[in-house]
Amino acid sequence: MLMTLFISLVMALGQFWLVAAPLQTRVSIEVRVTNSSGRPLSDMRIMLKNGGYSEIASGLTDGSGRFRFMNLASGNYYVEVEPGGTDYERQTQRVSAIPFKEQAGHTEQFRVDIVLVPRKSDTTIFGPISSSNAVVFHQDVPEAAKKQYEQGVKSLEKGAFESAAQSLKNAIELFPEYYDALERLGSEYVTRDDAKSALPLLTRAVEVNRDGWRAFYFLGIAQYKVNHQAEGVKALKRAVELNPDYPNANMWLGMVLATDPSMLTNAIQSLEKAVKLSKDPLPGQAYYYLGGLYMKNNQYKEAADAFETLLRVSPGIGDKDKIKNMIAQLRQKAKEQTKK
Repeated sequence: MLMTLFISLVMALGQFWLVAAPLQTRVSIEVRVTNSSGRPLSDMRIMLKNGGYSEIASGLTDGSGRFRFMNLASGNYYVEVEPGGTDYERQTQRVSAIPFKEQAGHTEQFRVDIVLVPRKSDTTIFGPISSSNAVVFHQDVPEAAKKQYEQGVKSLEKGAFESAAQSLKNAIELFPEYYDALERLGSEYVTRDDAKSALPLLTRAVEVNRDGWRAFYFLGIAQYKVNHQAEGVKALKRAVELNPDYPNANMWLGMVLATDPSMLTNAIQSLEKAVKLSKDPLPGQAYYYLGGLYMKNNQYKEAADAFETLLRVSPGIGDKDKIKNMIAQLRQKAKEQTKK
């Protein structure tokens, strides 16, 4: 009965999260990136993520090591520096960009200083990465290709995707193994739900750079969206291996694993890890999958908890009454289970 109700919800529910209405006061976040000696670091990729760790904007630092994210709603964000092709560690910092007082038409500025430190010794399935060979990836990009890439990034910042896509395609045509351009265009296609266009770009990107976690991450999602679950699992496992503390990579790995009944335990473990890693609630989708997996595993209390979290983080979700009814049945099942 419970699984029948759950399946009916699977058919009825679409997207589980809403875009919050912007507050009156807007904010900007200026990021400055330096090394431990205080030297500004240019051409470092900066990613801005919302409270659910979903990327919402990105860019490259200028000659003074700065990049600014503009016209944002007040709230909590994560700023991540991805220093690919260097001997620096990836850095992530939480930013509470909440003005002390709301004021219509006003923009509050916040500043973040991030100091990059040398990469630590590490080991992956592809061999050890130590401080002596930490420069694991580097490309000498032709100037013409680099200009096209930068133009593409600027167009994306303005929301002009078609123009951006053409510039990034131009960059790839000038330099077919341009990892940043391949990964950026491929990931943009994934976020626009065009997995078929993304696949060849991201496949090429991971061939060029076997340590590019973002390319593996988006490749895994793209493979899943075209029903290539096995390939999706493989790519997402690699993304998690390269960036184990990224909640969304663990979340997507869990959701893709959930398509294979024999991987039930692994799917639960990945989703539980995602929840544990995330300082803020994940998208409702994660709790929806986790609740269903707990049900299949006869973990009724945990399933009820997951669905209650779903209702809390997705206030605009449909079929609330059905979900509440299912939670009540799960609570009853949990009581009966405890008595045995």
